[in-house]
This record gives sequence, C-alpha cells and structure tokens, in this order.
Amino acid sequence: MEHKTTEELQRSVQLLDTVQRRDLDYDVVAGRQIISALLQEVGVRFAEGYLYQVLQGVANEARRRGLLINPNPFDRQTYSSAVGNTSRMLPSLHGWEQTKGIFTRHLHDARDYLVGILRQRLRRTVRSTV
Repeated sequence: MEHKTTEELQRSVQLLDTVQRRDLDYDVVAGRQIISALLQEVGVRFAEGYLYQVLQGVANEARRRGLLINPNPFDRQTYSSAVGNTSRMLPSLHGWEQTKGIFTRHLHDARDYLVGILRQRLRRTVRSTV
C-alpha cells in the first residue's frame, strides 16, 4: 500500500470506516464460501483492492487456526488444515465466532496501518515545506 497515492489511501481508509460488522449467526452463513460469508457479515456484495486483501487475510488466519470446514468429501481431513485454498473453505459452527473476532481485529489493524502511512507522508510534507 505504500506505493498508492495519498488519495487512494484516503479512499481505502474511508471505505474501512464504512464497514460495519453485522454479527451474523452461524446459521446465516453456513454453507457459504468463507469470503462470501465475510462479505455477508459486513453487508457488502463485492470487494476488491485493499478490502479484499483484508478478507483474504482473515480467511487465511481462520484456515491456519483450523476454524474452517473443507467440504470436499474425497478428502480424508475435514477441517481447514486439509487444503490451503480458502476458496474451498466454509465457516464451521464452532469456528465462526472466532472468525468474526479475527475479522474485527484485521479491520482495525488495516485501518491503523493505512492511517500510519498517511501520517508519515504528512510529516514528510510538513518537514519539506519548512
């Protein structure tokens, strides 16, 4: 993100500021691919750019923690350690609440990261004009 323009970073921060978690129950997202479930959690139909990267980060962390289900019936392993591809993973009944917590943390960290970059740029701009 460091290579993005200041305007692009500001738009990304504004987008993250509009994201509101809905705290959906597992029954609402059961059977949905993890990225789709996360999009539904925030009431967004489509994500691209930085928001999509944040969603991927959440899905990957949930996979590494074994919080997702691999629906492939031919695979001997049921949980997310079986496959590294989160596009084949679904939220699990017992992992969904933890996944939502991971999502909250990732959204907060992502915003802080972008704001930090913007502050550094502002400091450099102020120093160069003095």
